[in-house]
Amino acid sequence: MYPIGVPDIDIATTLLFIILLSLIYTLLTPHMLWLQARVGIGQLRKSVRVLEQWARESRTIALRAFARHGRTKRDVRQELDGLLEFFAIEPVRDDPAGVLRRLEHILDVRKRRFEHAVRQLAPKADPEAAASLEMVLEGAIASNVLYRVVKHYMLLAEKTKNLQLTMLIQMNLPFLKEFAKGYLEATRAFAENKPIGDGVGPLTVTMLAGKAQWKEPVEDTVYAETKIEGRRALLIKAKGPGGRVGKPGELVQWLARRRKIARIIMIDAAGKLEGERSGEVVEGVGAAIGGPPVEKYKIEQIATKLRIPLDAIVIKESFTEAITPLHQRLAQGARIAAERVRKAIRERTKRGDTVIVAGIGNTIGIGQRPDQIPKKFPLPPERRPEAIESTQLLVR
Repeated sequence: MYPIGVPDIDIATTLLFIILLSLIYTLLTPHMLWLQARVGIGQLRKSVRVLEQWARESRTIALRAFARHGRTKRDVRQELDGLLEFFAIEPVRDDPAGVLRRLEHILDVRKRRFEHAVRQLAPKADPEAAASLEMVLEGAIASNVLYRVVKHYMLLAEKTKNLQLTMLIQMNLPFLKEFAKGYLEATRAFAENKPIGDGVGPLTVTMLAGKAQWKEPVEDTVYAETKIEGRRALLIKAKGPGGRVGKPGELVQWLARRRKIARIIMIDAAGKLEGERSGEVVEGVGAAIGGPPVEKYKIEQIATKLRIPLDAIVIKESFTEAITPLHQRLAQGARIAAERVRKAIRERTKRGDTVIVAGIGNTIGIGQRPDQIPKKFPLPPERRPEAIESTQLLVR
């Protein structure tokens, strides 16, 4: 007997209804998940087509760039297509002893292969143009690899009907598209021999050097000796105006073994966070240099051995800005960085000291003399509100 005011409840009907709902849910859930996966894969296909278009455009830009130096597009096409899937295998890390020496060897072999390929594809290119063409090839390879990897996971998700894999690709797609668009613009900038955002370090050093004479004791890496605030400054950068990054670590070691160095100051681009302003200059300590850790290790090793303080001055920019044409805001950041270098030398060293100032980055479009850098830089590009400016979660 039920209490007064409580309606009669048919327990059997309720249980039957719950069982029926559970059965329907159990039977339909896999189909609903697959339907959701199909919708996601459909969206992925559209994005993959965009990535494919950008990869093809990068290839076309590279083809035109090489064809301007002695061979026709038809002659270059097949060899270029073979290079678009070129790869380098990292050395084994299970035995860490000497891993950086082995990595450097692999990178040196890779560079020689690229140099040989450029000589074959562009026999009439001068050394500076050939160096820039290596960068063009790098950009086209990056675009092609990114497209093929995303396509691989999209097809894998489609064949396995895997909703989790589909969602994983979708979550990372905004970053991947930002990379792909950046690689396309980078390929175009390299083909036109324009300075890129990563060149703010070399640009700063060139501003400080004035008309000083440059020497090249290390391949593709140069230094000049000048006076800054009553101190002797040894300015280091990769050789320009061709596209090079050089071996700044090796040159720092070479100079530190021959001179008594009071301080090492390094200038480089640094990835900004969302909401931060491009071109902002900040200071810290340590070896400010990205990429493979070979050169960074050399600088840290000699600085530790000789007890040389390491200062870092970085100019903030997004991943896309780092590999696309250098604009006015970043150029202004380089001017501010040059003043910060002068201030650091004035405040942290004594008169008569010798200081190394290393501008780290790609020197495409940036030579060693003031007349080898652009007089004007383009305005900063308009950024969409939804555009991703920081890739710090993915790029370390």
